[in-house]
Amino acid sequence: MQKKVLIKGPVMSRSGYGEQARFALRALRSREDLFDIYIKNIPWGQTGQSIDASAERQWVDAMMIKTAQYGAAGGTFDIALQVTIPNEWKKMAPINVGYTAGIETTQVAPEWIVEGNEMDKIIVVSNHSKTVYEQSAYVAKNEATGEEIPNFRLTTPVDVVNYPVRLATPEPLEMEFTTTFNFLAISQWGPRKNIINTVKWFIEQFEDNPDVGLVLKANIASDSTMDRSITHMHLKQILKDYPDRQCKVYLVHGTLTEGELAWLYQHETMHGFINIAHGEGYGLPIFEAAYYGLPVITIPWSGQMDFICKLNKNKKRVPRIARVDYDLKPVQKEVVWPGVIHADSKWAYAKENSYKRALNNVYTKTVHYAKEADTLKKHIRKTFTEEKMYADFVRALDPTAKEVKHVADVKTEILNIKNVKERAKVIKRAMADLPNQVDKLALLKNSFKGEKCFIVSCGPTLTDHDHDKLKDLFSTHLTLGVKQTFDLFADALDFHIYNCGNFKNYAYGESGPVVVEASTTPWKLGPADIKCYIQERDFQKSVSITKNLDEWTLSQQPQLRPYGPGIMSEIVFYLAQHLGVAEIVTIGWDNKLTDNVKHHFYEADDGSTEGSIDSNSVAENVSLEQLEYEAKITVEAMEMWHTWLKSRGTELTIISDVNPGSKKIPRTTLDKC
Repeated sequence: MQKKVLIKGPVMSRSGYGEQARFALRALRSREDLFDIYIKNIPWGQTGQSIDASAERQWVDAMMIKTAQYGAAGGTFDIALQVTIPNEWKKMAPINVGYTAGIETTQVAPEWIVEGNEMDKIIVVSNHSKTVYEQSAYVAKNEATGEEIPNFRLTTPVDVVNYPVRLATPEPLEMEFTTTFNFLAISQWGPRKNIINTVKWFIEQFEDNPDVGLVLKANIASDSTMDRSITHMHLKQILKDYPDRQCKVYLVHGTLTEGELAWLYQHETMHGFINIAHGEGYGLPIFEAAYYGLPVITIPWSGQMDFICKLNKNKKRVPRIARVDYDLKPVQKEVVWPGVIHADSKWAYAKENSYKRALNNVYTKTVHYAKEADTLKKHIRKTFTEEKMYADFVRALDPTAKEVKHVADVKTEILNIKNVKERAKVIKRAMADLPNQVDKLALLKNSFKGEKCFIVSCGPTLTDHDHDKLKDLFSTHLTLGVKQTFDLFADALDFHIYNCGNFKNYAYGESGPVVVEASTTPWKLGPADIKCYIQERDFQKSVSITKNLDEWTLSQQPQLRPYGPGIMSEIVFYLAQHLGVAEIVTIGWDNKLTDNVKHHFYEADDGSTEGSIDSNSVAENVSLEQLEYEAKITVEAMEMWHTWLKSRGTELTIISDVNPGSKKIPRTTLDKC
């Protein structure tokens, strides 16, 4: 049974905590068999919010709608996962888990221990954070009794889960570098990141070298135009002290996609990544640079130690970086942050000469450090896979979570089943044990390659055919039934597909077809094995208008569906194509949208549904003129579907004497099937 998990965090923030919240979401989505996910988004300082239109962002939007509606109805949660700094953690559910990026210093604030001890579990991103959290201790006082507590420390168990590698296809930025040997630094401009010394000492090392550059991706708080001006002003303040410098400094500001960052990390002129921050909870930009193969120049301390080290032949963990020596000293007075950065804590201060020497080493020993970077890249890509990190996070959140079968192993067994009806039954059973929809769709991919498939739709001509003949035909062929066709052919359907239009509850029993839902509700209307969300019903963005069919395959979009309009365009044809069938024959697909006749086989002649429908058709919510326009475009799109399916190796044939689609689409009769 799924556990209802509320994730409270800055899921749309362009920040380290934002990326952490999104990682948690991805990990939980990898086990949809275990978790029913709800989202409460919170702001994170002054950082900007993501405005991309990715499938992930659309899914997040859907889950936030679902959460708001569930909360308004008085819904409760089994687990609250709170992704924020520990002094903001609160009890919100029977099980409360705090998830923090953790600690860049040698000590956590007392408030972190107080709130941490209210949690049932704490998850941190690095062993540095775990060690510091567990070793911090204070003299405290019991407010109720006045008794002094000499060794007040954390008692809640702490688990470490690192981040995974997420490779992206490079997307070029519109900028050029006139220098051929460049170093990259990515950082928010603040005291902890030590940006001023990063730039100053870099210039002093390469001041007379016109072929060396520093590419600085930085901002103060957000990605706004004003923030860019302020960041540029700060940089100019540093550069004015070096009026005769020959080396270059480039400023990159604003939102970059994962692909644009990948382009920077792998640019042919980029030879090193710099981070001499005072400390990192993990150090995501260092991690990314390392797994893209860029030599890293950093201190061997704090969160990055989890991934910059590799075991040598003597089983000793050795940093594979250009090492910068450091001193541990008290944090600066100006960065003390009550409840977050404690005044008595320390962090690292990179040594100037060591930093400059590391820069020079990377510049003069290019081959050596390129080999070191390649070794580290291979280690990270092998060790920090998404599959492993997601599994680690799931186990940390729910130690009772069981391992799942690998899709490839399950699929090999299934494809050996020759009888398509039996194969469909085994697939139905196997899907119950798969952890998420992506895996379920991977199982379905080409699982009926080369087969003939009948799609049974709800048009009025469906009942013109002999019912027993149809059942006999369906008993030996793969059969997909749409909506209320289940009422006629429940035992013969291998797949049943419905949406929120004309929805009713179906009695599937203990066994039954694979159930597929594509609806505008973020939650499941019924017990679907596959649930896809249609986020917007904008006709001008429908596939009938945009004709961008390739962008909406189930392999490309495993969670979302386009507006068709109509269930055939939204999910049915895509499902058949995903299954790999060689031939589709439709029965009852009549497309009688605006004629003054009944539109479905289950309607009475006067158009009534005799109480069998729980929610009405969208046709009642638009004007007749609009409906006629949509009907025209939808009918015209049928030829597009025929052509597209054929290009994918699937022939489409129609059994219907009233379907108004293009005559280029072959017609047949039941007797010829």
